[in-house]
Amino acid sequence: DDGSLYEREAALEAAAVRAEMAAAASDETLMGAVDSMQLEVRQRAARILQRNGYFTECASMRPSSERPVHEDMHPDGKLERTYRSGRAEILYATGTRKEVLPSGLQTVFFSNGDIKQTAVDGRVVYYYAEAETTHVSEPDGMQLYHFPNQQVERHFQDGLKEITFADGTLKIIHPNGQVETLGHNERG
Repeated sequence: DDGSLYEREAALEAAAVRAEMAAAASDETLMGAVDSMQLEVRQRAARILQRNGYFTECASMRPSSERPVHEDMHPDGKLERTYRSGRAEILYATGTRKEVLPSGLQTVFFSNGDIKQTAVDGRVVYYYAEAETTHVSEPDGMQLYHFPNQQVERHFQDGLKEITFADGTLKIIHPNGQVETLGHNERG
């Protein structure tokens, strides 16, 4: 019967349209959930970036009303956005966000509050949120550690270590194991 075949085709077509609409609504809901999940991470990260002088400026350090010119949602929940300025942003379903500036500077904001920034010259700054500690890896191999008690350690490739304590005391550990301690009054 042609009438019932036509009705079945129409019903199938209507069901397909409803499925497409539901998928689109689901994508919008997922994108909204990802955006709201990112809000808390962004606010926390902005405070850290503003207080921590080891980070190079990134887009998240300043407010922006810039809207994406392209968005691409992947099946795994990853959302990629590109902006007119050349900035790119990747939002992961885990709450992690990666920002790439046109200069090549990359900043990753992890959902646990950690932040990692990699510069084009190879300098890497990693902030451990739980420990409130910053680790900087310089291109020349020097490693810097800044602890919340204001202790700062510099570890050089040749094995030399300099530890500056909050009271200004400097402890130098030479590669041969010799240790020097200079009080803040002895430093010149």
